[in-house]
Formats: sequence, structure tokens, C-alpha cells
Amino acid sequence: MEKGRNVVLQGYKEFFDSRTNKLIEISEPIEEVISFGDMAVIRGSGKNVEETSTGDRIIKTYKYMILSEKQKDGSWLMKWDIYNFDANY
Repeated sequence: MEKGRNVVLQGYKEFFDSRTNKLIEISEPIEEVISFGDMAVIRGSGKNVEETSTGDRIIKTYKYMILSEKQKDGSWLMKWDIYNFDANY
């Protein structure tokens, strides 16, 4: 679990710096939004298309759910971002 903007940012930096596959496409269409007061849930599915150093393409699919909380200034802050791959990639 990663908490805090700088920790999450550093985690993404390390992830992308260490990748051996080139990321070709990312899509995350939203399938449902449920709002209840100052909280909201977004649910959807995603797909990554990657290319290996030998030119092979790998498609990874997953489901995700994001819980956000409305702040006093009217902005929304993500509290949880959870995803699960559809297969053991």
C-alpha cells in the first residue's frame, strides 16, 4: 500500500523506469459512478497493450474501483484505487 502523493509518484517513476516492455496503449473506460454525499465510487475496466523488445504484443485486462472524497474546497481526493488483473500475467 502506498500513501501520500510523493510516495505514489515515486512508485510510478520506479515502475516506468524499470519497464522492459514499451507501453503502447492504456484505456480505462468508466462503467459506473455512484455518488453518496461527499463520497463517490468509480468502477470500470482497463486494458494495457505492451510491446516487448522483440516486437511481440501483450494485452493485459483488468477491473478497477476508485473511491474519492469531496474536499472542503470542492475538489475531489482519491482515497482508494484498487485494481485486479483478469489473468495471471
